[in-house]
Amino acid sequence: MSRPDIAVVGSGPAGCATAWHLATAGADVVLVDDGRRPWAPVGQQLSSAALRVLRTMGVADQLATITAPVTEARSAWTDTTLAHRPALFNPYGPPLAVSRATFDALLQEAARNAGARVLRAHIKAAPGPGGWRLTVRAPQPRTANRQTPPPASSPPGTGGPIPVLIDATGAARAISRGRLHWTSADRLRCATWRLPPKHPEPFPWSLVEADAPGWWYSAPEPGAGQLTVIHARQHPVHTTGAARPGPPPHTAARLGTRRLPRPGTERVADVGSADPPWTDSLLAVGDAAMAPDPLSASGLRHALELAGPAATAAIALLNGDTHPATAYTELVRTAYTRHLHQRRLVHAAATPAATSPPGGP
Repeated sequence: MSRPDIAVVGSGPAGCATAWHLATAGADVVLVDDGRRPWAPVGQQLSSAALRVLRTMGVADQLATITAPVTEARSAWTDTTLAHRPALFNPYGPPLAVSRATFDALLQEAARNAGARVLRAHIKAAPGPGGWRLTVRAPQPRTANRQTPPPASSPPGTGGPIPVLIDATGAARAISRGRLHWTSADRLRCATWRLPPKHPEPFPWSLVEADAPGWWYSAPEPGAGQLTVIHARQHPVHTTGAARPGPPPHTAARLGTRRLPRPGTERVADVGSADPPWTDSLLAVGDAAMAPDPLSASGLRHALELAGPAATAAIALLNGDTHPATAYTELVRTAYTRHLHQRRLVHAAATPAATSPPGGP
Protein backbone atom coordinates (compact mmCIF):
# COMPACT_ATOMS: atom_id res chain seq x y z
CA MET A 1 0.00 0.00 0.00
CA SER A 2 1.44 3.38 -1.02
CA ARG A 3 2.23 6.27 1.26
CA PRO A 4 -0.73 8.72 1.42
CA ASP A 5 -0.46 12.40 0.52
CA ILE A 6 -2.38 13.48 3.59
CA ALA A 7 -3.28 11.84 6.91
CA VAL A 8 -6.32 12.97 8.89
CA VAL A 9 -5.97 12.05 12.56
CA GLY A 10 -9.38 11.86 14.23
CA SER A 11 -12.58 10.37 12.85
CA GLY A 12 -15.24 12.67 14.24
CA PRO A 13 -17.44 14.77 11.92
CA ALA A 14 -14.66 17.25 11.06
CA GLY A 15 -12.13 14.52 10.28
CA CYS A 16 -14.54 12.39 8.25
CA ALA A 17 -15.92 15.33 6.26
CA THR A 18 -12.42 16.63 5.53
CA ALA A 19 -11.27 13.16 4.44
CA TRP A 20 -14.35 12.91 2.19
CA HIS A 21 -13.52 16.24 0.50
CA LEU A 22 -9.87 15.21 0.09
CA ALA A 23 -10.71 11.84 -1.42
CA THR A 24 -13.34 13.34 -3.71
CA ALA A 25 -10.74 15.84 -4.95
CA GLY A 26 -8.41 12.95 -5.83
CA ALA A 27 -5.97 13.13 -2.92
CA ASP A 28 -4.54 9.92 -1.49
CA VAL A 29 -5.74 10.22 2.11
CA VAL A 30 -5.74 8.00 5.18
CA LEU A 31 -8.26 8.64 7.97
CA VAL A 32 -6.94 7.54 11.36
CA ASP A 33 -9.53 6.29 13.84
CA ASP A 34 -7.93 5.48 17.18
CA GLY A 35 -11.22 4.21 18.60
CA ARG A 36 -10.90 6.33 21.73
CA ARG A 37 -13.63 8.68 22.87
CA PRO A 38 -12.26 10.41 25.98
CA TRP A 39 -15.26 12.72 25.97
CA ALA A 40 -18.37 11.23 24.36
CA PRO A 41 -20.40 14.22 23.14
CA VAL A 42 -24.01 14.13 24.31
CA GLY A 43 -27.07 16.28 23.82
CA GLN A 44 -25.69 17.61 20.56
CA GLN A 45 -27.78 19.30 17.91
CA LEU A 46 -27.08 19.48 14.20
CA SER A 47 -28.09 22.81 12.68
CA SER A 48 -30.33 22.29 9.68
CA ALA A 49 -28.16 24.84 7.86
CA ALA A 50 -25.45 22.15 7.70
CA LEU A 51 -27.67 19.74 5.78
CA ARG A 52 -26.35 21.21 2.52
CA VAL A 53 -22.92 19.71 3.27
CA LEU A 54 -24.45 16.35 4.18
CA ARG A 55 -26.47 16.31 0.94
CA THR A 56 -23.25 16.90 -0.98
CA MET A 57 -21.72 13.94 0.86
CA GLY A 58 -24.75 11.81 -0.01
CA VAL A 59 -25.76 11.00 3.56
CA ALA A 60 -28.62 13.44 4.26
CA ASP A 61 -31.30 10.89 3.35
CA GLN A 62 -30.00 8.53 6.03
CA LEU A 63 -30.37 11.00 8.90
CA ALA A 64 -34.05 10.28 9.53
CA THR A 65 -33.27 7.00 11.30
CA ILE A 66 -30.51 8.36 13.56
CA THR A 67 -31.76 11.85 14.45
CA ALA A 68 -34.83 13.49 15.96
CA PRO A 69 -36.15 16.99 15.21
CA VAL A 70 -35.95 19.55 18.02
CA THR A 71 -39.12 21.49 17.35
CA GLU A 72 -38.61 24.31 19.83
CA ALA A 73 -35.90 26.05 21.83
CA ARG A 74 -36.92 27.27 25.28
CA SER A 75 -34.83 29.51 27.53
CA ALA A 76 -34.96 31.26 30.89
CA TRP A 77 -32.08 33.72 31.23
CA THR A 78 -32.80 36.58 33.59
CA ASP A 79 -35.67 35.27 35.75
CA THR A 80 -38.15 32.39 35.74
CA THR A 81 -39.91 33.69 32.63
CA LEU A 82 -39.70 31.05 29.92
CA ALA A 83 -39.14 32.22 26.34
CA HIS A 84 -40.26 30.02 23.44
CA ARG A 85 -38.59 29.97 20.02
CA PRO A 86 -40.36 27.53 17.67
CA ALA A 87 -38.24 25.98 14.93
CA LEU A 88 -41.12 26.78 12.56
CA PHE A 89 -39.48 30.16 11.94
CA ASN A 90 -36.12 28.64 10.96
CA PRO A 91 -35.85 28.89 7.15
CA TYR A 92 -33.72 25.73 7.09
CA GLY A 93 -36.05 23.67 9.26
CA PRO A 94 -35.66 22.39 12.84
CA PRO A 95 -32.28 21.38 14.23
CA LEU A 96 -31.73 17.68 14.72
CA ALA A 97 -30.83 15.90 17.94
CA VAL A 98 -27.91 13.64 17.04
CA SER A 99 -26.57 10.41 18.43
CA ARG A 100 -22.88 10.99 17.81
CA ALA A 101 -21.84 7.35 17.71
CA THR A 102 -24.14 6.56 14.78
CA PHE A 103 -23.59 9.94 13.12
CA ASP A 104 -19.80 9.56 13.18
CA ALA A 105 -20.06 6.02 11.79
CA LEU A 106 -22.24 7.29 8.94
CA LEU A 107 -19.72 9.98 8.00
CA GLN A 108 -16.79 7.59 8.25
CA GLU A 109 -18.47 5.20 5.84
CA ALA A 110 -19.06 8.08 3.43
CA ALA A 111 -15.36 8.97 3.57
CA ARG A 112 -14.42 5.34 2.93
CA ASN A 113 -16.82 5.13 -0.02
CA ALA A 114 -15.25 8.28 -1.47
CA GLY A 115 -11.84 6.57 -1.47
CA ALA A 116 -10.30 7.45 1.88
CA ARG A 117 -8.41 4.63 3.58
CA VAL A 118 -9.48 4.12 7.19
CA LEU A 119 -6.76 3.09 9.62
CA ARG A 120 -7.86 1.97 13.07
CA ALA A 121 -4.84 2.48 15.31
CA HIS A 122 -3.66 4.61 18.20
CA ILE A 123 -0.79 6.53 16.64
CA LYS A 124 1.87 9.06 17.49
CA ALA A 125 2.78 11.72 14.95
CA ALA A 126 6.19 13.36 14.84
CA PRO A 127 7.47 15.92 12.31
CA GLY A 128 10.72 15.27 10.51
CA PRO A 129 12.49 15.63 7.17
CA GLY A 130 9.99 15.33 4.34
CA GLY A 131 6.88 15.40 6.52
CA TRP A 132 5.25 13.52 9.39
CA ARG A 133 5.94 10.01 10.58
CA LEU A 134 3.17 8.01 12.20
CA THR A 135 4.02 5.26 14.65
CA VAL A 136 1.71 2.92 16.52
CA ARG A 137 1.47 3.88 20.18
CA ALA A 138 -1.05 1.35 21.43
CA PRO A 139 0.74 -1.61 23.09
CA GLN A 140 0.20 -4.96 21.39
CA PRO A 141 -1.30 -7.86 23.40
CA ARG A 142 1.20 -9.83 25.42
CA THR A 143 2.04 -13.35 24.38
CA ALA A 144 3.43 -16.27 26.36
CA ASN A 145 6.93 -15.46 25.16
CA ARG A 146 6.68 -11.66 25.24
CA GLN A 147 6.14 -9.85 28.53
CA THR A 148 6.68 -6.32 27.21
CA PRO A 149 5.00 -4.52 24.31
CA PRO A 150 6.93 -4.59 21.02
CA PRO A 151 8.59 -1.38 19.82
CA ALA A 152 6.51 1.16 17.95
CA SER A 153 6.21 0.66 14.22
CA SER A 154 4.78 2.50 11.24
CA PRO A 155 1.09 1.77 10.74
CA PRO A 156 0.35 -0.42 7.71
CA GLY A 157 -0.15 1.61 4.56
CA THR A 158 1.59 4.80 5.69
CA GLY A 159 5.12 4.02 4.51
CA GLY A 160 7.50 6.97 4.71
CA PRO A 161 6.86 10.52 5.88
CA ILE A 162 3.47 12.06 5.10
CA PRO A 163 3.71 15.57 3.62
CA VAL A 164 0.60 17.06 5.28
CA LEU A 165 -1.11 16.08 8.52
CA ILE A 166 -4.57 17.22 9.61
CA ASP A 167 -5.41 17.39 13.31
CA ALA A 168 -9.07 16.42 13.73
CA THR A 169 -8.73 15.21 17.32
CA GLY A 170 -11.24 17.74 18.67
CA ALA A 171 -10.73 19.65 21.90
CA ALA A 172 -7.78 17.39 22.79
CA ARG A 173 -5.76 18.95 19.93
CA ALA A 174 -3.51 15.91 20.22
CA ILE A 175 -1.30 16.88 17.27
CA SER A 176 -1.50 20.66 17.10
CA ARG A 177 -1.35 21.50 20.82
CA GLY A 178 1.88 23.41 21.35
CA ARG A 179 2.48 23.60 17.60
CA LEU A 180 -0.27 26.06 16.67
CA HIS A 181 -0.97 29.27 18.55
CA TRP A 182 -4.21 28.92 20.53
CA THR A 183 -6.29 31.86 21.74
CA SER A 184 -8.59 30.95 24.64
CA ALA A 185 -11.67 33.02 25.46
CA ASP A 186 -13.02 30.95 28.34
CA ARG A 187 -12.79 27.64 30.18
CA LEU A 188 -16.00 26.02 31.37
CA ARG A 189 -16.48 22.97 33.53
CA CYS A 190 -19.23 20.68 32.29
CA ALA A 191 -20.97 17.80 34.00
CA THR A 192 -23.35 15.48 32.20
CA TRP A 193 -26.23 13.36 33.38
CA ARG A 194 -28.43 11.00 31.38
CA LEU A 195 -31.74 11.01 33.19
CA PRO A 196 -35.30 10.04 32.26
CA PRO A 197 -37.81 12.90 32.00
CA LYS A 198 -40.52 13.26 34.63
CA HIS A 199 -43.26 12.24 32.21
CA PRO A 200 -43.12 9.39 29.67
CA GLU A 201 -44.28 11.47 26.69
CA PRO A 202 -41.52 12.78 24.40
CA PHE A 203 -39.94 16.19 24.93
CA PRO A 204 -38.98 17.39 21.43
CA TRP A 205 -37.60 20.68 22.71
CA SER A 206 -34.39 21.96 24.22
CA LEU A 207 -34.06 24.11 27.32
CA VAL A 208 -31.34 26.48 28.49
CA GLU A 209 -31.80 27.86 32.00
CA ALA A 210 -29.52 30.28 33.82
CA ASP A 211 -28.76 29.70 37.48
CA ALA A 212 -26.27 31.13 39.97
CA PRO A 213 -23.62 28.47 39.27
CA GLY A 214 -23.95 28.76 35.49
CA TRP A 215 -26.23 27.28 32.83
CA TRP A 216 -28.29 24.14 32.58
CA TYR A 217 -29.00 22.62 29.18
CA SER A 218 -31.38 19.76 28.51
CA ALA A 219 -32.46 18.14 25.26
CA PRO A 220 -33.82 14.87 23.88
CA GLU A 221 -31.59 12.13 22.52
CA PRO A 222 -32.81 10.20 19.47
CA GLY A 223 -34.00 6.70 20.19
CA ALA A 224 -32.89 6.77 23.82
CA GLY A 225 -36.08 8.00 25.47
CA GLN A 226 -33.76 9.81 27.84
CA LEU A 227 -33.12 13.41 28.73
CA THR A 228 -29.55 14.67 28.54
CA VAL A 229 -28.55 17.41 30.96
CA ILE A 230 -25.34 19.41 30.72
CA HIS A 231 -24.40 21.77 33.52
CA ALA A 232 -21.71 24.23 32.46
CA ARG A 233 -19.98 26.67 34.77
CA GLN A 234 -16.58 28.02 35.71
CA HIS A 235 -15.97 26.39 39.03
CA PRO A 236 -15.32 22.71 39.73
CA VAL A 237 -18.49 20.66 39.71
CA HIS A 238 -19.29 19.45 43.21
CA THR A 239 -20.54 15.90 43.14
CA THR A 240 -20.75 14.84 46.75
CA GLY A 241 -22.91 15.58 49.77
CA ALA A 242 -24.80 18.79 50.31
CA ALA A 243 -22.56 20.68 47.87
CA ARG A 244 -24.17 18.86 44.97
CA PRO A 245 -26.39 21.44 43.22
CA GLY A 246 -30.01 20.89 42.34
CA PRO A 247 -31.41 22.02 39.00
CA PRO A 248 -33.30 25.33 38.67
CA PRO A 249 -37.13 25.37 38.39
CA HIS A 250 -37.81 24.63 34.71
CA THR A 251 -35.10 21.97 34.49
CA ALA A 252 -36.37 20.42 37.72
CA ALA A 253 -39.88 20.34 36.27
CA ARG A 254 -38.59 18.28 33.36
CA LEU A 255 -36.71 15.88 35.62
CA GLY A 256 -39.02 15.78 38.60
CA THR A 257 -36.08 15.87 41.01
CA ARG A 258 -34.17 18.34 43.18
CA ARG A 259 -31.33 15.93 43.86
CA LEU A 260 -28.96 14.63 41.24
CA PRO A 261 -26.73 11.55 41.32
CA ARG A 262 -23.05 11.70 40.53
CA PRO A 263 -22.55 12.98 36.95
CA GLY A 264 -21.82 10.42 34.28
CA THR A 265 -18.96 12.50 32.91
CA GLU A 266 -17.14 15.72 33.72
CA ARG A 267 -14.77 17.76 31.58
CA VAL A 268 -13.32 21.20 30.94
CA ALA A 269 -14.45 22.93 27.74
CA ASP A 270 -11.92 25.40 26.35
CA VAL A 271 -13.64 28.01 24.18
CA GLY A 272 -10.98 29.20 21.76
CA SER A 273 -9.39 29.18 18.34
CA ALA A 274 -6.12 28.32 16.61
CA ASP A 275 -4.79 31.42 14.89
CA PRO A 276 -3.61 30.64 12.33
CA PRO A 277 -4.94 27.05 12.16
CA TRP A 278 -2.08 25.76 9.97
CA THR A 279 1.62 25.57 9.24
CA ASP A 280 3.29 24.43 6.02
CA SER A 281 2.67 20.75 6.90
CA LEU A 282 -0.04 20.82 9.60
CA LEU A 283 -3.65 21.95 9.52
CA ALA A 284 -6.33 21.87 12.24
CA VAL A 285 -10.03 21.25 11.66
CA GLY A 286 -13.15 21.03 13.83
CA ASP A 287 -12.70 21.83 17.51
CA ALA A 288 -8.93 21.65 17.03
CA ALA A 289 -9.29 24.77 14.85
CA MET A 290 -12.18 26.50 16.61
CA ALA A 291 -13.95 25.30 19.76
CA PRO A 292 -17.23 27.16 20.36
CA ASP A 293 -19.13 27.25 23.62
CA PRO A 294 -20.90 23.87 24.00
CA LEU A 295 -24.21 25.62 24.73
CA SER A 296 -24.17 27.33 21.33
CA ALA A 297 -24.97 24.07 19.49
CA SER A 298 -22.77 25.29 16.63
CA GLY A 299 -19.79 22.93 16.81
CA LEU A 300 -21.12 20.35 14.34
CA ARG A 301 -22.15 23.00 11.82
CA HIS A 302 -18.76 24.68 11.88
CA ALA A 303 -16.97 21.33 11.64
CA LEU A 304 -18.93 20.35 8.52
CA GLU A 305 -18.98 23.74 6.80
CA LEU A 306 -15.25 24.38 7.21
CA ALA A 307 -14.19 20.89 6.13
CA GLY A 308 -14.31 21.75 2.43
CA PRO A 309 -12.09 24.87 2.66
CA ALA A 310 -9.72 22.96 4.97
CA ALA A 311 -9.37 20.15 2.41
CA THR A 312 -8.68 22.68 -0.36
CA ALA A 313 -6.01 24.29 1.83
CA ALA A 314 -4.38 20.93 2.61
CA ILE A 315 -4.16 19.94 -1.06
CA ALA A 316 -2.61 23.30 -1.92
CA LEU A 317 -0.02 22.89 0.85
CA LEU A 318 1.19 19.74 -0.94
CA ASN A 319 2.32 22.05 -3.75
CA GLY A 320 3.64 24.81 -1.50
CA ASP A 321 0.67 27.10 -2.21
CA THR A 322 -0.42 28.86 0.99
CA HIS A 323 -3.16 31.08 -0.44
CA PRO A 324 -6.04 28.64 0.25
CA ALA A 325 -4.71 28.14 3.80
CA THR A 326 -4.80 31.91 4.30
CA ALA A 327 -8.39 31.96 3.02
CA TYR A 328 -9.24 29.11 5.41
CA THR A 329 -7.75 31.12 8.27
CA GLU A 330 -10.04 34.04 7.49
CA LEU A 331 -13.08 31.75 7.49
CA VAL A 332 -12.12 30.37 10.91
CA ARG A 333 -11.47 33.87 12.27
CA THR A 334 -14.81 35.15 10.96
CA ALA A 335 -16.74 32.24 12.46
CA TYR A 336 -14.94 32.61 15.79
CA THR A 337 -15.45 36.38 15.96
CA ARG A 338 -19.14 35.98 15.14
CA HIS A 339 -19.48 33.32 17.82
CA LEU A 340 -17.86 35.49 20.49
CA HIS A 341 -20.10 38.42 19.57
CA GLN A 342 -23.25 36.31 19.90
CA ARG A 343 -21.90 34.85 23.13
CA ARG A 344 -21.45 38.31 24.65
CA LEU A 345 -25.01 39.27 23.74
CA VAL A 346 -26.35 36.18 25.48
CA HIS A 347 -24.17 36.86 28.53
CA ALA A 348 -25.48 40.42 28.72
CA ALA A 349 -29.04 39.09 28.86
CA ALA A 350 -28.18 36.46 31.45
CA THR A 351 -26.05 38.57 33.81
CA PRO A 352 -28.75 39.14 36.49
CA ALA A 353 -29.24 35.39 36.92
CA ALA A 354 -25.87 33.81 36.25
CA THR A 355 -22.24 34.30 37.09
CA SER A 356 -19.83 34.11 34.17
CA PRO A 357 -16.52 35.49 32.95
CA PRO A 358 -16.58 38.14 30.20
CA GLY A 359 -18.02 36.59 27.10
CA GLY A 360 -20.70 34.40 28.65
CA PRO A 361 -22.03 31.23 27.01
